[in-house]
Amino acid sequence: MPEKEHNPSHFWFGFFLGGLIGAFLLFILGTKEGKKLVEKLEQKAELFEEDLEEKLGKLEKKGQELLEEAQQVSNRVANEIEDKKGITSETLMSKMDETLSRIEDIQRKGVELTEEVHKKFFKKDGKPLVS
Repeated sequence: MPEKEHNPSHFWFGFFLGGLIGAFLLFILGTKEGKKLVEKLEQKAELFEEDLEEKLGKLEKKGQELLEEAQQVSNRVANEIEDKKGITSETLMSKMDETLSRIEDIQRKGVELTEEVHKKFFKKDGKPLVS
């Protein structure tokens, strides 16, 4: 197994860091000034929390307003589409009626033309054939 090198500077750094943390905790927990500092930090944290809750409330309210506005826009668009669909359906029906009546006219003219051709060209002994 490889042996790890022990560096004495790491030990002293850890010892120093532990001493600083211990001194800070002793200051906070054991002195009047430390307790005042903790109280001030708690008050600031509470103010920060209240401010954060207020901003979250405003964001929720704004989000709700935007959601309601989006719903209104959605309803308006749906109504406009419904209106346009009705107009489009009426226009389409009138165009279909026109087209069907034109087709009927063309069919009637075709029948008349067929009868004329039949009378002119389909004769037996000079008399038109009757169908």
